[in-house]
Amino acid sequence: MKKLALMKKFMRSFVGKGFRLVIKEHEGVFRVHTIEIMQKTDDRCPVKDIPVGDYFLHLVATNPQGSEASIVCNWTDDLLESLLASYKDAKDADFSEITMYRNPLSNDSNQWLLTWGNKPEKPKKDPIRYIS
Repeated sequence: MKKLALMKKFMRSFVGKGFRLVIKEHEGVFRVHTIEIMQKTDDRCPVKDIPVGDYFLHLVATNPQGSEASIVCNWTDDLLESLLASYKDAKDADFSEITMYRNPLSNDSNQWLLTWGNKPEKPKKDPIRYIS
């Protein structure tokens, strides 16, 4: 599958439909809410490691404090395919979230550890019990 087709499938899978993508990197946790496919049209684009004419992903995410982050991703076909396979496995297991962790043993921006589960629920407080 060509990279652009993979990006479109990734975008359709992770936007809406009750499924979430969470990125954990260093001390930050970001819940992705917008995915855009963009194309570098000339050298004025601030992303230097992408050749003119290539496509890349732009993710918009928020942290638990509500601050917004703009993330530019030049992910490989292998990473996109791995995310799509994990999405299928997570959906089949009735989970609603994939969390990406930066591989601590690598500086490669395409090396991630993927886990899936459900959004953690806030613990319920036990009611105060009285003995009579």
